[in-house]
Amino acid sequence: MVLTGRGDASTLPYGTNLPGPRVSYFTVTQDGSERYGCAAQLAQSAHFALQLPYSIFGLGRTPNFVDKMTTGYAGKTRDWLLVIPNSQMVIVLRGETPHWRMQLFVTPSRTILETMAVLIGTCVLNVLIIGGLHLEEKREDRLEKLQEAHRFHFDAM
Repeated sequence: MVLTGRGDASTLPYGTNLPGPRVSYFTVTQDGSERYGCAAQLAQSAHFALQLPYSIFGLGRTPNFVDKMTTGYAGKTRDWLLVIPNSQMVIVLRGETPHWRMQLFVTPSRTILETMAVLIGTCVLNVLIIGGLHLEEKREDRLEKLQEAHRFHFDAM
């Protein structure tokens, strides 16, 4: 979503939607082919308008970051590198191109919880294996000490 950047100066002025900004992306898919997409943000000024006030890209099964996201408005462009997929990107235009600001809102999915559960399970399994081996080593040391104590020393005679 590309916004005008006009509003209260005490906070980040988000402003309203702009008609006409171009947003494009470039990425490499899982099979190594390049994928490029481009869309224009349409105006949302009519009552019950059917178009969305932002641009949506369907990336499919992208395993990595989006390599490059380009935003253009009024003949000026700005590139954003390594954007996280499955996130919302809000770009606030403020004057010249270097002052454009991007905010990325990441929506955590269920896979994060599944990954965390697998990581915790792996750590617990490692702790159990290490603990079992440690107890086995202590038991063997105790048996070795007992055998050493029961051994007859000929030097003692």
